[in-house]
Amino acid sequence: MTASRIEDLATQLVQQAPDLDPDTIAALRTGLEQQGSALALAVSRIVELLFEGLVDPAISLPAIAEACSVLVMTSDPRVLAAMKYQIDTLEPMPDKPPTIAAPDVPLSALKRR
Repeated sequence: MTASRIEDLATQLVQQAPDLDPDTIAALRTGLEQQGSALALAVSRIVELLFEGLVDPAISLPAIAEACSVLVMTSDPRVLAAMKYQIDTLEPMPDKPPTIAAPDVPLSALKRR
């Protein structure tokens, strides 16, 4: 699949929002994985997370479209690395472990009976 076809599919995905067409997502992921660059694979992962509802479409769709456009426009490794970094920031963070609450009464306020 050509890079311009990947860009067309990303644009189509943005235009369909907020509805996510499974066929468009599958075709986009297939094209990105066939392209095989680090940026394309990172975008494919975010598209997968988008479909699973783990990333916000309002935030991720513009970045996906921009990244697919970058795949078409340049082969500059610095630009591709910068775009990959931007895409990688869309990965969901793991849940924070629960915090252990401090006691309401300080130890110094306790008295022996």
